[in-house]
Amino acid sequence: MAQSREDIFNDLKDGQLVGPDHHKFQLTGSSLDCPLGQLWQAEDVSTKNPISVSLIMLDPVFLQSKTFLAKFKKQIVRSKTINHSHVADIYGYFIHRGGLLFFAFEPVDGLNLAELSASKSLNIKQIQGLLTQLTTAINSCSRQWHQPLGALDSQFVFVNKKGGVKLLPVSMRDFFLENQGMPDSVYNYKSYCSPQALTDDKLDATSDSFTLACAAYRLLGGDEFSIKHTPEQRDEITYKRPADISDEQWDCLQQALSGESSRRYANAADFIKAFFPTLPEEKNGSGATAADVEEIDIPVPEKAKLPSTEINFKLGKKQINFSVPSFTIPLFIFVVGIGIGFILGVFSSSGKIDSANAATAKLQLQSETLQQQLTEQQQLLQDSQARATNLQIKLKSLEKQHGQPTTSGAIPLSMFRDELDEGQYGPDMVVIGAGNFIMGDVNGSGDDNEKPAHEVTFKHNFAISRFEITFAQYDFFAQQTDRKLPDDEGWGRDQQPVVNVTWREARAYTQWLAKETKLPYRLPTEAEWEYSARAGTGTNFWWGDETKVGYAQCSDCGHPLAGKQPLSVGSLEPNPWGLYDFNGNVDEWVIDCYTKDYQGAQQDGRPYTTSGCQNRAMRGGSWFDINRITRSASRYRHPPDSKRNTWGFRVALDLAP
Repeated sequence: MAQSREDIFNDLKDGQLVGPDHHKFQLTGSSLDCPLGQLWQAEDVSTKNPISVSLIMLDPVFLQSKTFLAKFKKQIVRSKTINHSHVADIYGYFIHRGGLLFFAFEPVDGLNLAELSASKSLNIKQIQGLLTQLTTAINSCSRQWHQPLGALDSQFVFVNKKGGVKLLPVSMRDFFLENQGMPDSVYNYKSYCSPQALTDDKLDATSDSFTLACAAYRLLGGDEFSIKHTPEQRDEITYKRPADISDEQWDCLQQALSGESSRRYANAADFIKAFFPTLPEEKNGSGATAADVEEIDIPVPEKAKLPSTEINFKLGKKQINFSVPSFTIPLFIFVVGIGIGFILGVFSSSGKIDSANAATAKLQLQSETLQQQLTEQQQLLQDSQARATNLQIKLKSLEKQHGQPTTSGAIPLSMFRDELDEGQYGPDMVVIGAGNFIMGDVNGSGDDNEKPAHEVTFKHNFAISRFEITFAQYDFFAQQTDRKLPDDEGWGRDQQPVVNVTWREARAYTQWLAKETKLPYRLPTEAEWEYSARAGTGTNFWWGDETKVGYAQCSDCGHPLAGKQPLSVGSLEPNPWGLYDFNGNVDEWVIDCYTKDYQGAQQDGRPYTTSGCQNRAMRGGSWFDINRITRSASRYRHPPDSKRNTWGFRVALDLAP
């Protein structure tokens, strides 16, 4: 069966070739979510020497809009002609198999404006440099397009490690002002635009001074404007004065953020010159250049002390002892090689070729031996660091399992279900007691997105459904709300787990259930899901580390229907807390916005949410997946409007503390 467009989009991976037959790009690393889909680093392999590029693969949801496609192609073509040091060069758009559309542009390797604003890590000089470079980029776009930029998407303002600001020259306002009903993330530009830009009014250059002032306000610590604002609400905002600016700068900022265009600065450059009066005069009408301002230092997370390697060898009768950072070992070997060449030169000039050759051969042998020893030491160091990390995690997990008794886990006689209309009942719910566990790659055998393993503590009880939501339960909801029934693929309905539902449809079910019962039903958080799936264990699956027939349903789990279809709910063995089907059967949507790893993860079990959420997290693996994907820690992502015959869900319920 041919893959759907959504499947092709979701299955993109490192090393894959994308693009038409005559022009291929090879994806590298992993993707990042962005408002238009997936942001990838890649290499253009259609050239004699591969060239590094960045790609944005458009989410298939946008390809359904002919209006968007027409505007998108027109804007990519016109943006290719912009040539400015702080505007990312656009190379063109391309079609991948299945009709997927993407565009390639100058590689970006740093943080974006949204991340920098959220981190609040820039000093006033860095803010000045960033805003000045951004001003020149905005001016360049507006001159080329013969119209104001009007709004910014902060995720499309990159700050490269070298070269500073790189504005991606696409106008989200042009794409989506009249295109409603799209994912919220595409409307993030509304956080950086004037009241007039929230309407279809024709804009003048004062709108760009407002946009730039929005960026300044955020970088200085001000609150982000809501994308839900009406023009009237945007006009009536009361601003809090940022710290560390003068009275004159505060007056400038308020003037630029005026709801009335007649009171604002004529353009972005005028605002920046007034806000930073020490800037030099404009050059050729384009605003200050990158060379006129202090270079932007990109803030990066503090790094751990670099591992070093001890160097010990004899040179003649002399013992040489010192240490070097491990990453410099190749450089050290290179320097040794240079030394060999130098010795040869000296000996040759004095006529002592034989002695030089002997000394060179000896030193070369020592160098090769040293290189082999250093390589072995590096590997040993990496292996021991990994073992130490995994051992600490396992010890902590064992302490939690065998320490003082807690109330964590299923509470005896705690199963219940709520009554609905027409003699129907809600899902069977099991109360899970407050407690703590180690979430993520406990065994050191998981994927990068499961790391780092970290402790999560639940302070209050919650309830989670005993089984995955069935067709019978979902169909009743669909009939009550006049929704289309999902396809059962011919496997039957009733007690089969519901499939072919999107995240939004799953969430709509929980909202309906909450309304009917007047109780706060919802999708479980990632932490609640894994806590319930593990049921107090620290192994790959609740029963151990290896596949066991009758305990999971996956493509290689041993059941006669393995790899063919899901089983009716409750067909497999329950875990120690009386919960069924967490490992395999159907993938399960959870409420969290997907994150690429657990850096900075919540410690209290709350979900990760963000207004720019492009993908939702999914857990558990399915009947179609290999058993490794069904591990309790395994996690992955999918767009909230997509569906498959392997995807279902279960529900959770907040309980009063």
